[in-house]
Amino acid sequence: MLKIKIKLKEVLKTKGITQKNLEAMTGIPQSRISTLCSGNRQEVNLLMLEKIAHALDITDLSELIQLEEEN
Repeated sequence: MLKIKIKLKEVLKTKGITQKNLEAMTGIPQSRISTLCSGNRQEVNLLMLEKIAHALDITDLSELIQLEEEN
């Protein structure tokens, strides 16, 4: 079975942006960003992903999410 993996933690590290910086850029609470980074989120709000992608100048969502085999 395939599982959606959010790669936000890796993207933030690569771009040198903290969760608090992203909060300021998007208006999304740091606690929700932290949950996305931890990979424990069961549901993802598409508007939230759009805001994150816009703030991080991402035009290809494969930079933020990927499908992987669940163990």
